[in-house]
Amino acid sequence: MEREILWSGEDSARPPLLFIHGSYCGAWIWAEHFLPYFAAKGWRCAALSLRGHGGSDGRERLDSFGLDDYIADVAWAAEQLPRPPVVIGHSLGGMVAQRFACRRPVAGLVMLASVGPNGLGAAFTHMALRHPDLLWQLGRLQTVGPEGVDYDVVRRGLFSSDFPVEESDRYAALFQRESQHAANELLLPQWFHLMPRPAVPALVVGGDRDAFIPYGDLALAATYWAAEMTVLAGAPHVFMLDSLWESAAEVLRRWLERQYLPA
Repeated sequence: MEREILWSGEDSARPPLLFIHGSYCGAWIWAEHFLPYFAAKGWRCAALSLRGHGGSDGRERLDSFGLDDYIADVAWAAEQLPRPPVVIGHSLGGMVAQRFACRRPVAGLVMLASVGPNGLGAAFTHMALRHPDLLWQLGRLQTVGPEGVDYDVVRRGLFSSDFPVEESDRYAALFQRESQHAANELLLPQWFHLMPRPAVPALVVGGDRDAFIPYGDLALAATYWAAEMTVLAGAPHVFMLDSLWESAAEVLRRWLERQYLPA
């Protein structure tokens, strides 16, 4: 199976950064801002498209893939790197990163607006009560496909209120369905898969305007992983593409520079 990796930056004495995307997207979500930003700061960066996503093989068999398959993809990507990476996962990718860190050596773990150890139960309740229109549209994306989605609702749910409509439309063309098998797995608590917990440097970053991941899920992940935690004012769920992307990147950069050697 061919899997897509987007590369950026040069190797250094510091660990490489391995970015793992969330549902409905691919490695392209990191290429817009985060890959060039961290490469310019002296980090070797790799962004993986999980099987069935982005430019990786398997789109026609997407619904057969589960979280263990995604973890195998991350393991394959990590083998392409010169040393154990800092794994950085967003949303679904944050849970994949957590489970990978419990199985393979990592230099660090970063969870960005990540699914927490309790799974997606609280997130769905949060969306149903506060953002039912977004939950409905994501359901249509999953069942009907991208052509059946009202992307104005998605834009208002996943991005800041001032995010340009033309940019949202550009990204909308790249969104896709998620594996139903993986989505079903995420509904369940993940504690069994997160034991034993390795002692690794960890960071949790979220936004107080996140329509998907509630504050309690961020705090639970931070507590479990003994992680530093930052909640960004005004930040939505997809903050690596949002107008506020640089605020999130700066939090991650400062944390990385405190943990690891200079370039």
